[in-house]
Amino acid sequence: MTVFLRIGLGLVVLLLPLGHRCVAEDNGAISRGFEAVKTDFGNFYLDRGNLTRLGIGVGVAAVFANTGMDQYIRDKYQSSTRGHVTDQATKAFNITGEEVALVLAPAYLGAYGVGKWLHHPTMVEWATNSFRATIVGGPALLVLAAATGADRPTEGDSNWGSYQNFHGVSGHTYFGAIPFITAAKMSENPYQKAIFYGLSTFPALSRINDDKHYFSQVALGWYLAYLSCAVVEKGTDRQEGRAHVQLAPVPKGLAITVQKRY
Repeated sequence: MTVFLRIGLGLVVLLLPLGHRCVAEDNGAISRGFEAVKTDFGNFYLDRGNLTRLGIGVGVAAVFANTGMDQYIRDKYQSSTRGHVTDQATKAFNITGEEVALVLAPAYLGAYGVGKWLHHPTMVEWATNSFRATIVGGPALLVLAAATGADRPTEGDSNWGSYQNFHGVSGHTYFGAIPFITAAKMSENPYQKAIFYGLSTFPALSRINDDKHYFSQVALGWYLAYLSCAVVEKGTDRQEGRAHVQLAPVPKGLAITVQKRY
């Protein structure tokens, strides 16, 4: 794991307050998890509203990819914006999407185990929801990456052509954004939401800076991550005892609270 990703995930954990013991017992956890994932898949792939939102996102990405807008943004950024400062700022993200996925899976498992050991339901929920979101959007990521068939900036243009290449969607952006979007959705304070949503864009910015992906490719990767987290949130909202995180400024520092609904 890179230093910055460790810091970012550390911020998520530190901003999640210690809570009380979960109401639900461990018995039947596997069965409940299976049902939750099944619900997530239904909300993602069978819900008309979500499919419409996904279609809109794909349509917008297609405009950027197939009209020269991607190339313009890439050329403008590389010639006018990229420099030593941006290279250093994004250096910690110079890893592949596959490496990010291999890092985050054990990170979620570790956070889940620590949360259970500390009787920290919010940490458990963050780890669980992040893992669920990663799973539910995975098939869409793979299909769209292949179906769009776009090249990397260093390989060719961003025009779509089915199965010509496998870079039409940034997997690095998708995997890297999910833990921060999940934390943002668990937060009710707008300032904290802004922090987490801001962190969720860093993997995408690193790919643009390092000339690994076009704008449409990272935008679609981030949007898939957002939709995946949204359907998990939709399923979780139906469960009792959900923990909500709040971080608010006070005269002498920050106040961190957790609210549970029954």
